[in-house]
Amino acid sequence: MTKYQRILVGIDTSPQAQLALKKAIAIAVESGAALDIVTVINTEKFVGITQGPMGFGAATPQMLDEMTNRLKVSLAEARHLAVDAGVKDVAVHLRTGNSKTILATTLPQELGSDLIIVGATGLNNVSRILIGSNASYVIRNATCDTLVVRTNLDHEPVTMPKRMTRNV
Repeated sequence: MTKYQRILVGIDTSPQAQLALKKAIAIAVESGAALDIVTVINTEKFVGITQGPMGFGAATPQMLDEMTNRLKVSLAEARHLAVDAGVKDVAVHLRTGNSKTILATTLPQELGSDLIIVGATGLNNVSRILIGSNASYVIRNATCDTLVVRTNLDHEPVTMPKRMTRNV
C-alpha cells in the first residue's frame, strides 16, 4: 500500500476538529506527507446567526475581522504543533465561502490532496438536519480518501458534547 503524500485537515475551534488535527499530524509524520491545515469562514451562514443585545441580527464587519484574527491565530498554533511534531511540509489556509465544497472538492483539487481528515460532527441531531454536517458532505463528495476522526491517538472512542451551532 502506498503512503499518503498530501493530507488536508479541516479545523475550526471545536474539540472534534482539534482531535482531527492531532490525528492528521500523526498520520503526516508517519507517512512523511505534506499537511495542509484549512479553516473556512462559511460566509453563507452569517446573516441571522449573531446574537446581540436586541436578539439575533447580521454579523458586522468588526465581528468578521475579530473572527478572522482569532482563526489566523488558531491556524498559526496548529502549524506550530505540526512542525514541532516533525511534519516537514506544513501550509495553512484560511478561506471564505461554502466550507463543504471547499473541503470536499475545491482545495483537494487545487492542492492535490490524497487524504482529507475531518472531525466527526459536533452538532446535535436537529442542527445537523437544518445545517448539515461538513463531515457527511465530504464523505459523499470527495474525490480522494476521507477519514472522519472519532477516536484519540490511542484509537479509543471519544465522547464529545453536542451543540446547537458551530463554533467559530
